Amino acid sequence: MPVYRPLPVEHEQAEYMREIVRESRELLKQPPPDTFLGRRTHEPFGPGTDATPNEER
Repeated sequence: MPVYRPLPVEHEQAEYMREIVRESRELLKQPPPDTFLGRRTHEPFGPGTDATPNEER
């Protein structure tokens, strides 16, 4: 029965894939990016203030 021995090229490819997995895992450890969805970026106008500043008063 023949014994299978991986070629050196296969070792290089396996190491490359391990590096990709390492980088992917580091990326997944980071917090998700801020998309501004659902975050208040300004305070609403108070009572008695005009919401349209360009309108003649």
